[in-house]
Amino acid sequence: MEETNTDKPVEITPEFKSTLMKNFFFINKAKFPSFFAFNVLMAYVLVAIALFVVIYFRPVFMTYVFAGVLVIVAFYYTFRWVTPYYNQKTKFAKRPPVDLIENWLIKDIREHVKPMAIEMLSLNPATITPENFIVVPHPIFWKASGVPENNITRQSAGDYFVYSTYKIQVIALSEKYISFYTCIFNWLDNQIVSPYTLEFFFDDISSITAENKTLDLKRIDAPEVEVKEGEEEPQDIDTGVGEAASVIIRNKSGEAMNVIVNIPSLKSSPRSTLKPEKVMQTLRIMLRHRRYGEEFEIIRPDNEETKSEEK
Repeated sequence: MEETNTDKPVEITPEFKSTLMKNFFFINKAKFPSFFAFNVLMAYVLVAIALFVVIYFRPVFMTYVFAGVLVIVAFYYTFRWVTPYYNQKTKFAKRPPVDLIENWLIKDIREHVKPMAIEMLSLNPATITPENFIVVPHPIFWKASGVPENNITRQSAGDYFVYSTYKIQVIALSEKYISFYTCIFNWLDNQIVSPYTLEFFFDDISSITAENKTLDLKRIDAPEVEVKEGEEEPQDIDTGVGEAASVIIRNKSGEAMNVIVNIPSLKSSPRSTLKPEKVMQTLRIMLRHRRYGEEFEIIRPDNEETKSEEK
């Protein structure tokens, strides 16, 4: 008789997913404890006393019993010394893999942020295509209004970092105008903060340029620097976020859409990083097409996040 496999896949409920995400971001790799910690020092002392008793006292039954008790207590302190390390190691090994976390980010942007952008921009979902709806995310790693500081964190994935808070920027192109939506996505709580919209008619756009601008923002993990009155902040301590590669869309009145495409110092995932040149080229091609009816072959930003975003 054929054996029936009764194993069922684990259902990932929103609550379970939230727990896994918090484990990913807040459980760090275990560090082996110091050999000078209190518990192991106590073990050293007890073993030393046990050896002293065995060597310098008469070899009678009570001597060995006393020494044995000391050794047992020393093992107890050793156990207390090393147990937290192995507990932490076990928890770290059970964290979800980076690929799964990044897939969840793509899915959550699509399911939570995209509908909000469509609603606030009053777009017709039937007219949205990968060519006219571009999603440009970048990580937040500084204090952001409306987001708890504990929720602004990151976890290493080898050559880059995965972040828990993102700024999501959406560029939507209709027949006559370009719409811009941006918000802060507090991913751990699936919360959208500080939504903002702006629209330019194509005829009013004066320029589309790629620029590098220094962000006057302090990293969330920057060391605290005490600056006395009358003194300047030390230049050798790096606390800032650094430069951001942006695409600036300006209209004739001087207003601008500032789309931050990449912040190199944050080393975010390749799956959520775009090249500003490709974003700018895409916008310019679409602008020429809308204004002058030029035939075009769209140049999509080479980014898995935006490709998956439109599936």
